[in-house]
Amino acid sequence: MTDSPIPTLDPAQEVRIAAVHRGFLYQHLYAVGCLLAAEVVGATSVVIERDEDVEIVQQSRRLYVQVKTRSQPIIPSDIGSALERFERLRAEHTDGRRSGTPHFAVIANQNPGPVLAAQIASGALPGDVKFIWPGQSLPAEFGSLPPAWATIDDAVQWCTAQAAALPFAMLAADSLVWKLAGRVLAAAAGNAPHENHAFDVQQLPSLFEQLLIQLQDFPAPPLPYRPQIDEPSIDSGARVRIISGFSGAGKTAWASQAATHASHNCAYYDCAETPGEALAVALVRELAAKLAGTNPEAIKRVLLPGSTGLESLKALDVFLSRERLTPVVVLDNVHRVGAESLQRIVNVTTTLRFVLLCQPTGSTKEIEAILGLSRESLNGWSLDELADAVARAGGRGSAATMSRLKTLTGGMPLFVQSAARIAVSEYDGDVEQLCDSLEVQTNTAETAQEVILARVFGALPGSARDAVAVLSLSDLGLKPAEVNELLLKALDLNDQAVAGVIRSLRASGTAEVYGGRQLKIHDAMRVLGNGHLLALGAGAVNRAQVALKNILLVSLEGYRDTSRFSLFTRMLVATNDIKTLVELIGEEMFHEMGIATDIWRSLETAVASESVDPEQRYWALDGLVFSDMKHSNLEGLPARFDAMEALITKHQLGADERMSFAMKRMGFQAELGDADAVNESIAALQALLPDKPAHQRVFRYNAASALFRLGQHQRAIEMASQVVHEYYGAMGITPDQVMMRKQKDLWELIDRPSLDRADIKHLADALELLAMVAAKLGRMSTMARIHAMKFYGLAGAVDSLVRVGQDAADDFVFQRDYEGAREILEQHVLPVVLEHNLLGRIVGVRSQYAVVLAYCGEVDAAEREMARLEPYAGGFTELQRLEIEGQKALIAEQRTRPAVSRQQIVAFQRLQVMAQSRAPSSGKVGRNEPCPCGSGKKYKKCHG
Repeated sequence: MTDSPIPTLDPAQEVRIAAVHRGFLYQHLYAVGCLLAAEVVGATSVVIERDEDVEIVQQSRRLYVQVKTRSQPIIPSDIGSALERFERLRAEHTDGRRSGTPHFAVIANQNPGPVLAAQIASGALPGDVKFIWPGQSLPAEFGSLPPAWATIDDAVQWCTAQAAALPFAMLAADSLVWKLAGRVLAAAAGNAPHENHAFDVQQLPSLFEQLLIQLQDFPAPPLPYRPQIDEPSIDSGARVRIISGFSGAGKTAWASQAATHASHNCAYYDCAETPGEALAVALVRELAAKLAGTNPEAIKRVLLPGSTGLESLKALDVFLSRERLTPVVVLDNVHRVGAESLQRIVNVTTTLRFVLLCQPTGSTKEIEAILGLSRESLNGWSLDELADAVARAGGRGSAATMSRLKTLTGGMPLFVQSAARIAVSEYDGDVEQLCDSLEVQTNTAETAQEVILARVFGALPGSARDAVAVLSLSDLGLKPAEVNELLLKALDLNDQAVAGVIRSLRASGTAEVYGGRQLKIHDAMRVLGNGHLLALGAGAVNRAQVALKNILLVSLEGYRDTSRFSLFTRMLVATNDIKTLVELIGEEMFHEMGIATDIWRSLETAVASESVDPEQRYWALDGLVFSDMKHSNLEGLPARFDAMEALITKHQLGADERMSFAMKRMGFQAELGDADAVNESIAALQALLPDKPAHQRVFRYNAASALFRLGQHQRAIEMASQVVHEYYGAMGITPDQVMMRKQKDLWELIDRPSLDRADIKHLADALELLAMVAAKLGRMSTMARIHAMKFYGLAGAVDSLVRVGQDAADDFVFQRDYEGAREILEQHVLPVVLEHNLLGRIVGVRSQYAVVLAYCGEVDAAEREMARLEPYAGGFTELQRLEIEGQKALIAEQRTRPAVSRQQIVAFQRLQVMAQSRAPSSGKVGRNEPCPCGSGKKYKKCHG
């Protein structure tokens, strides 16, 4: 045994590996443990059945093991089928169809539940059946087999410790464990070379040695290995594949890790120093020992004297075909090999499958053309993996900062690690400062990314480098017509020149084409592109920025592609188009998509500039006030209101400005708790308002909001209920029509020429306010929030949708409907956060989701989710830190609480409703008051 620390399994890797094993990872690891212990227990063979049962055959006995994994204590029905199978096997032994004395065991990762425990204690199970759970000693007849483990991590540690005791010093013990797990998967399916599902114990040492020979030539994957986004399988079934990426993309590490977990034989060969003419000879000599090493006669036939490399390779291929083996051969640095040499190797074989690792340079393009292949790419680390790598290196930053680094590096492993080291050495670990420097090219320490990609960038023609510079302004895909227009306006390139440039960019891997034929410069290359653009001069930069801004404006006006909104606002700032920027403040999307701080700085500039039109300066202030109040930044508001009032008075601004000012100030007065001032503002606004329903609804909503902040909840709910009822009327629908309708169906219901799109979000705002007031009065408000989510979704108000969705999940938790809370977060909140990259929300949503998982009984999963958020802790605000600490405490509490059944939760909810309906004067429901769902009916008529 080794005394060195045994590596444990990374949670992200566990999910990925478990998926490969179709949920049977625990069972397959138990079978691996049986293989590693087979010699000690005196087994002659180990059999893996199709249902993942394990059978250990000895000289005079047979041990039958059924492995069960559950998330809750084991109940009798969990082992019912196992006992039935044991009965059939017992009969076969009695009838003489099977030899040896049978012994049966159920190995489980959970303790028996109360009913099963009672059955075990009373001797209700057959005497020759043992039930083993974590912490128990194995009975004598099973004594040297693996114990029952509580977790996958325990299983990996036990198996790795056993593998470390084998006399193989050249390879990490866990690599053998994972390779054996792949072989167990193949044996359970009856795949070659285990068609009979069996492992001959006498052949195990040769098998171990062969697997180690195959794996030791693979470069060792880094520890810990971090999976990339949507990593491909090493075995897709295709005969030949190309995996292409820049140096530093992690191709070799991926191949090494994937080979370790593959169920097929794998072999690795680095083509870097091998001439194309000698490749076949070198390859067959490497592969013969690795793939046919247990059959010396086969090796002799393959390596016949006088045979050419291609002839020997063909002989090896024929042998493998007869053995029904289809190994995967990983060829690295293939871009250095001639395409015709590779073609000959592929054509002379039919059984060998090739994975070609290459950079998007050299012969890669020709290989694609000759073999008729399309390259696959690795997608870089996810945000979580990147943040964890940076945090372990000593860097720190918020989720938004880590996302910036991911964009700058493309998430490519080597580039991220290099950037993290520079952040630590040059910026005291502050990743945000590093990102600032990289974006404006003021970093003094050169990153690995700049060194590596500079060679690729420098090899491009001059026009292609200029095109990369211009296209690097966009972090989104552009359509072909938009690319043509941008390069025409910025660089004066015609369509033919653009086509030639794009071909060279795609061939070099610099440009990516995806989705609906959209083109984007590879994120990792955009750092160099932005630097080159600056070198072209201020005039070139401005032309490119103006051209991109105009293209984005056309697309936004034409089909409102909201994913482009953030980029458009950045181009407005870059081109100093303050007027258009201020006009956008009225767009709800402006405040919903997470506007960057530099845009707010531009508004501050507009406010301070006397050259800007007074009306524009007023609305810039209005936008800043809206943002400050939304984020509870109240300190600077008095000065902003003074400036707004001065502009209105000095320049005699119109009624819209005066009403907006009065409503914003009323909200601020409510925040300060000044009831007299709020009442005065309400009276003043009533006198100022035009007699138009739209204006009246907006006023009543703002008044209700102010009353809510003052704590005048009864007045607030009456006014909010009226507003909701009026908005439903304006849209021509009723709350009952919204019930159970999906967004698509709801849109078809309200879509008509007279529809004012602004009313959609205003209705959602009013519903949210109604829910908040109702909650203060102790009334059920979940339905109002769910309806608000639907309308926020229709309006594209994603930030508000997420906020209300979180509140709705809290409602479900309060009602002890934990599965309902989980459904809200999984199906309606988390997808929106991820799709729209709402980085300001992502930590809060995921930590809330972790708490809900704990309430659902999945405490381990909850703690893993919280652990994934830990790398972002360096960027937490004090409020976030306190919230996270509180949520960790809530999760920890769930370990000590007894499980609550779904039936108990439903019963509790019914009692709640009954108690509320019996107590109209308690302030909890109020049966004669407006229903919080917004129907306009009294509670007793609607949901009472």
